[in-house]
Amino acid sequence: MANQAVIIYGPPGSGKGTQAELLVRKFSFIHFDTGRYGESLIYAPGAEKNTVLLRERENFETGKLFTPSWTLRIVSQATRRIAKAGFGIVYSGSPRTMFEAFGDKNNKGLLSILIKLYGKKNIIVVELKVKSQTSIERNSKRVVCSVCGLPILASSKNKKCSFCAGPARKRTLDKPEIIKVRLKEYRERTYPILKKMRSLGFRIREINGEPSPYKVYEQVVRRLGLRR
Repeated sequence: MANQAVIIYGPPGSGKGTQAELLVRKFSFIHFDTGRYGESLIYAPGAEKNTVLLRERENFETGKLFTPSWTLRIVSQATRRIAKAGFGIVYSGSPRTMFEAFGDKNNKGLLSILIKLYGKKNIIVVELKVKSQTSIERNSKRVVCSVCGLPILASSKNKKCSFCAGPARKRTLDKPEIIKVRLKEYRERTYPILKKMRSLGFRIREINGEPSPYKVYEQVVRRLGLRR
């Protein structure tokens, strides 16, 4: 699978990150989580002294998307490194804006970069479809590991990570009022990318994201034509 790039779209709480992590564990992909990577940069030691990182931290904590030009730069750099190393890549929700996806007259968008690195026929797009209420409910209950960042199931009794046993933490952007902002951002700034992709000949695999993660994963593997 080293010659493929998979883009998983869906509103907050649709399971993009979970499905990406599942693909990584079975196939030769690297999961590039734009949100998690950006979060690591804006909270890194010394970030409070950088005006750009402080701006992005404010966007993150209020539910808004990172600034597109900044995001395109950090994602493009990481993508080239991963492709150069010979790995396939899975994005959970990136590119998130029209600029990040398609660029402008002065900047190449991520899709142009991916076409050059992997070839258009090897770019696979998945759309996980869930109701808005599902997004709010899932995110409101979500906790993640404070050490490795992986999600911890709400049903977990001891609220510790099953991977590294790290303690759980609640993300600031998973408050109901912020989730609603994130849903609005997805509808207005990310969803239009799918429409333009279709017009450019990209095939979008629509998958019901409401069932349990393992059931959704079975659909993803089948629709992507992957073989274990």
